[in-house]
Order: sequence, then structure tokens, then C-alpha cells
Amino acid sequence: MNRKIDRRLISLIVFIISAVLFIGLTMPFRTSEAIASATDMRPNAAITPVLGLIFGFPAVFGCAAGNLICDVISHYEISYAFHNVIMQIIFGMLPLFLWRKLNNEGKDSHPRLDSVLKVYKFCLIMLIDSLLIFVGTGILNHAYSVTNFISMNNLYIFLNSFDSSLLFGCPLMIAGNFLQQYMENLRSGSKKKVFVFSLNERVILNTIITGVCICFLVDASIYLSETSTAGGSSLSVPERLYLFETLALNIYFFISLGFAWFSERKIAQPIEELAEVAKNYYAAHSTEEQRNEMIAACEKYAGDSTEAGNLARSYISMVKDLTSYVENLKAVTAEKERINAELSLASDIQAHMLPCIFPAFPDRSEFDVYATMTPAKEVGGDFYDFFMVDNDHLAVVMADVSGKGVPAALFMVIAKTLIKNHAQIGLSAGDIFTSVNKLLCEGNDAGLFVTAWLGILDLSSGKLTYVNAGHNPPLLCKNGKFDYLRSRPGFVLAGMETVKYRQNEIMLEPGGRLFLYTDGVTEATNADNELYGEERLSGFINANSSDAPENVLHELKKDIDSFVGDAPQFDDITMLMLDFKKRMEAEK
Repeated sequence: MNRKIDRRLISLIVFIISAVLFIGLTMPFRTSEAIASATDMRPNAAITPVLGLIFGFPAVFGCAAGNLICDVISHYEISYAFHNVIMQIIFGMLPLFLWRKLNNEGKDSHPRLDSVLKVYKFCLIMLIDSLLIFVGTGILNHAYSVTNFISMNNLYIFLNSFDSSLLFGCPLMIAGNFLQQYMENLRSGSKKKVFVFSLNERVILNTIITGVCICFLVDASIYLSETSTAGGSSLSVPERLYLFETLALNIYFFISLGFAWFSERKIAQPIEELAEVAKNYYAAHSTEEQRNEMIAACEKYAGDSTEAGNLARSYISMVKDLTSYVENLKAVTAEKERINAELSLASDIQAHMLPCIFPAFPDRSEFDVYATMTPAKEVGGDFYDFFMVDNDHLAVVMADVSGKGVPAALFMVIAKTLIKNHAQIGLSAGDIFTSVNKLLCEGNDAGLFVTAWLGILDLSSGKLTYVNAGHNPPLLCKNGKFDYLRSRPGFVLAGMETVKYRQNEIMLEPGGRLFLYTDGVTEATNADNELYGEERLSGFINANSSDAPENVLHELKKDIDSFVGDAPQFDDITMLMLDFKKRMEAEK
């Protein structure tokens, strides 16, 4: 609400100032014969289009209101005055429309004469606008029998509109921009400086000021020659006009020389020398002497408060500091390469710690097992394992360590080793996790934990004893269909020392399958932040339930990659499939 009030208040202030300014620049020419006869140049002609460019409709409407007041005071016909109001609105809004179109600027941008091309566009817009006012005023004056459409008066109106827009419009554009920025700073509470020119704007301003000075000198000389008496002079009027114009152009020549000197000293010469420094820097900066020469070339411009001075100071800082930056970069790069080499070696070691030779048990026909792991970083925290507890029992493990990188990988090694060692001494599934949990809690200052699932399959009977420590439920295939094997999960490993884990049992018939995975599968995310999810996973596994475990896992990884697309992988993706083919025959 406050912002809306601020905008309305500012629009009202702009409206009032524009109306008062228009009246103040118009009425003296209507009420004073001396002022009106002195010159045909009317500065009020520049007010409407230029203020419209800077402040938009509130300024144009203010100028139109000011024009109406002036016409009423001057006792013009009411209908004529209202037609003038419409002309003022069109005359004021057209430049803003053309400016935005020609410069591809939006409603929130502020017109600025910050390039020569924009100055040319400003002149073109004022020319089009002056032609419009010439046609509109000519039609209006002809309709009200003030003057004919083709008349010297209308020509003066056109010249006055165009010349005033250039002579008074450019300074008004600059002043109006300052006012616009100042008002925005007041509204936003910013303390940013307003009266700041870029180097390009200073060049343009010098050119504009020079041109305005020349125009005033020429106009003044012509006015003096026209109003001076011919008596006592041996020169004719054309000769006097030529003399005054020549004098004005000579003054312009000297002003131009001063501007050229400024341009060469402050713009061309510094830019050329600094460009040469930049060009030669990489070719010659290796020795102390070469660097000192470059610093000396920049120091003579470093004291200037211009863009060239900023550039010179930046070059000095660059020459002084870049050598140390390069040395530091070399050291950091060497260290990074060393770390990358060590991480690569660690990744190889981790990969070989997991069972990776398939078929894993070529001499066992009762089952088939296959597993994969794709770490999100060089080393991961996920791990899987499968091993024979004895000749009749197969253990399968799927686990996920919290965190990523080296700490998770080290914790993974400890957890994997402890689980396998406790399983191979003949403990039950629940006792294995209970004992491992106590050991992992000791000295766990980093606060890491493990979600894990352990299953021990009796190959003779098909009984599967399993325990879940906060891990994702596996998919179990019975009668040709995969369903989630849901059970009440226990607490994560290394989370609480006193936890006792409860095991569950289920019977597997020959042809049954078990699919284990980590949350990197179901939580794989695409660019739209959609998860792969349990439903999509179950659908894919069921659609490929008859394929070999190796084919299922590879095709599933491809499906996950296709779903994720170009989105980055945030978590390790680990999968294992156990195919129970037949029961083990009793030994004779």
C-alpha cells in the first residue's frame, strides 16, 4: 500500500511541476511583446516531449493541463483549447513510444543519452514529432481560420519544435534523469550517488554542450545582424550575416580543438597505451624489470578519476598480484591432482572390496546373484555383500551409510567387515545387527549411521531369515509377481547402543526372487524434481521379472538414467538381485 501511495504522490508532483513549468515558459511570450519579438525560439516546445520521455504520462498530462490553462488565460476558444490539449498529449507520448521501440527498452527503463547512437535516435524522434505537430497544428489552425495550412507560421512552428527539442531537450534529458534517479533513491532509501557520468556520457555531454553553444552563437549573430541598422555600414545584410556566421564557426573551431585535446588526453591516449600494456602482458611479464615497466606505463594515468584511471589502477594491481596468483594456482592444482589421484585409487580399492566377479558362485546351481553400485562421488557410502555362511546358508546384505565421500566410505568398510565377520561365526540375523550396532556406536564422534538389510537364506529349505535396520523394503517375487516385503524396521545401525534387533522369517519357493536396493534408486530426481519412486520401480521390475538378474539390473539403471536425464546424481545407486532356483539336495 505504501508503495502505491508513493507512486501516486510522485506522479502528482510530476504533474504539478510539469504544468507549472509549461505555464512559466509559455505565458511570458504571450503577455510580453518585447520577449515575443526578440526571438521565434519557444523553449516550451521542448517541455512536453522531453518530460514525456523521462517521466511518462503524468508529465505529458501536466503539460497538456498547463497548455489548457494558458489558452484559457489567453481567451482562446474552448474547443480550440481542448483540441490543443489532445495535440499536446499525442505530441508528448509519441516520443516515449518511439524511444522504447527503437531502443528495445521496457516500461521500467529510463531514457538516457549515454551513447552517440541514442543521440541520433533522439534527433530522429524529435524530427518525427515535430512533423506530427506541424501537420496537426496546421490542420487545427486551418480549421479555425487562424492561418492557412501552408504558411510561414506553420513552418516556424515546425522549426521551433525541432530546434527547441534539440537545444533545450538534451539538457532537460540530462537534468530529468538526475531528478528521476534522485526520486527513486528517496523512495528506496538508497544513498547511491546520482551525479555520476560514465566516460562515454562525458564525451557525449561535451559534444552536446559544444553544439548548443554554437547554435546559440549563430542565432545571436543572425539576430544582431538582422536588428542592427544598415546606416554607417559599408556591408550589406548578406555580408554581415556571412561575417557573423564565420565568426561563430571560428569560435566553434577553437572549441572543437579544446574538445579534441580533452579526448586525446583523457580518452584516446590512455586507452591506446593501456591496450598496449594488455596486449604485451602475457608476452613479456616474466622478469621484475618487465613488470616495473608496465607499472610505470600505467601509473601516469592512475591518478585520474575516470574509467581510464580505474583501468590503469586495475592493471597495476593485476601486474603486481597475478604472479602470486599463478604460483598459488599451481600449488592448488598440484594438490588437487594429488587428491584426485588418491580418490581414484580409493575408488578402485572400494570397488574391489565389494564382490564384483560374476557369476559369483559358478559351482552352485541353487541360486544366482548379481549386484551393481554407482557412486555419486569418487567413493561412496553404499555397499552390498553376499557370501556363504556355511555350505547350506547364503547371506545377502544391502546397506547405506549416511553422508558422502571419504568419511562415509571409511565407515562403510568398518560396517561391512563387522557384519560379515559376525555372520560367519554363526550368529542369527537379529544377533548380528545387535552386536554390530554396539561396536559401531563406540567412538562414533562423527555421528554417522547405517541403514541396512540382512537376509540369510537356508538353501535346503528355502527359509529366509531377515532383519531390517531402517532400510528400504526389498521387492520379493512369489508366484511370478514382485511385491514389497514390508516389515517393521528396526532403528539404524550406530544410532543407539542399546537397540536389540528382531528378525523375521519367510519361505522362498524355487523360482522366487529377491531385489535389494538403496534409496538412491527410488529418490533419483529429474529436472522437474520428480522422484523415480517405489511405484515406478515396482512396475519396471515386474515388467522384466523373467529376465536374468544381470539383465534386469543393467536395464533398470538405463531406465533410471533416462528418467533423470541431465539432472545431477546426488546419491549412490546400489542394487542386488537374488534368484532362488532350487533347493539344495541333501548330502548322502
